[in-house]
Amino acid sequence: MTDEKLRTLLKNNPDKAHRIIFDEYYNYVFTIIFNRLRSSASMEDIDECVSDAFSDIFMKYDPNSGYSGDIKGFIAAVARRRSIDKFRRLNAGHADTVSLDGDEMIQISSSERVDEDAEKAETAHAVLDAVKSLGEPDSTIIMEKYYYGKSSSEIADSVEMKADAVRQRLSRAIKKLRSLLADIYEGR
Repeated sequence: MTDEKLRTLLKNNPDKAHRIIFDEYYNYVFTIIFNRLRSSASMEDIDECVSDAFSDIFMKYDPNSGYSGDIKGFIAAVARRRSIDKFRRLNAGHADTVSLDGDEMIQISSSERVDEDAEKAETAHAVLDAVKSLGEPDSTIIMEKYYYGKSSSEIADSVEMKADAVRQRLSRAIKKLRSLLADIYEGR
């Protein structure tokens, strides 16, 4: 169904149009959200995010607004934004930044764990500095593999290497990183 026909149907029979949009774009929305949340969310969270995305699509898309852009682009933007919001909510306790939107509660650690939190932060900074000292492309490969949860083939695309070369570089980089971290912690 073309975008123009879908806009007309949305004006005349919104329920039928919503059903068609859901049927036609469910897999597309699910794929966008799954790819963003697969390393940090349960399937239940992903399904909930997909439902929220369709809710936003149905409530916010106005065929009378004069927007003549691609409906698929609108749907993709909503799915991406929803998945990013969900990711941030799921990882709120692990972030170094705080949202100033006022919609989310901010949790402050109790004073009993200040020393543990400081030690974890110091360790995280030491690891990050060690990863950065490996240089490119090793630091990028490690970050994409262990922070973003990407596969070797996905990393290969972003660093313009073959997947086998990425795996080999990753193996060597991990050995270098172990050595660097051992030196850091022996010096303490």
